[in-house]
Amino acid sequence: MAKSGKKADGATPASVLKMARDAGCQVVDVRFTDLPGTWQHFTVSMKEFSEAAFEDGLGFDGSSIRGFQAINESDMLLMPDASTAFVDPCLKVPTLVISCDIKDPISGKWYTRDPRYIARKAEAYLLKSGLADVSYWGPEAEFFIFNNVRFDQNAHEGYYHIDSEEGIWNSGKDFPNNGFRPRHKEGYFPVPPVDRLQDLRSRILLGLEDAGIQVEVQHHEVGTAGQAEIDMHYGTLVAMADNVMKYKYVVRNVCNEHGYTATFMPKPLFGDNGSGMHVHQSLWKNGTNLFFGKG
Repeated sequence: MAKSGKKADGATPASVLKMARDAGCQVVDVRFTDLPGTWQHFTVSMKEFSEAAFEDGLGFDGSSIRGFQAINESDMLLMPDASTAFVDPCLKVPTLVISCDIKDPISGKWYTRDPRYIARKAEAYLLKSGLADVSYWGPEAEFFIFNNVRFDQNAHEGYYHIDSEEGIWNSGKDFPNNGFRPRHKEGYFPVPPVDRLQDLRSRILLGLEDAGIQVEVQHHEVGTAGQAEIDMHYGTLVAMADNVMKYKYVVRNVCNEHGYTATFMPKPLFGDNGSGMHVHQSLWKNGTNLFFGKG
């Protein structure tokens, strides 16, 4: 993985481009979220990317994105948000990544189906309501790390098969060092060698920090077969939503690089814990936590 540790806090278009040049970036990857919540992207050369892109936007075909435009109204604009820029810690080609908002190029209005715009409207509504002036969000996204995933549905069969070197069901197989595996619901949280994925989770943690995410803790979760949790420091709604997209991206790519498959699906194993995403929430006004009471 590339090692960056660079993020554009308080950034301007000029400072973002300087950061990219200093890091040796050769391309710029612009990303946005579709309506079902999948991160989408396309890439332009650093030679073609300038400060004008932040003002004028970058055109793309919205009709090919799930939940977006019809074919007769396909043209849309991505508007890069300089504050989100970071150097990708996963790609081998030095790449600047920027999250984008979406505009209609004809009306010039923000696109109503853009999840970032929806989150921005929610933050603006909270402020307008007078109830609070800021909300903070702290998600705890759990996931499984598997060694092997196979699935198919066709004319003569339908199946899925998942496996993990850490899975308790492998305790009877002819593997070396076979005695250390967490049993069902006993993965929270013995030290290695029972926890076989300590180093991998630490590599994910370092990748998240390289992407500009502040990480509080990483640990094995309750389930056997590599259930994991890595907790991020809380943030405001839009910023935290951006971080969740980065979080899943880094988790999947670091695992893939080391021969594993990470999944955030809620219940991949029968008879063991599923993966949740608990979200801590708080409302603040004039620096006071409205949820806090002294009893």
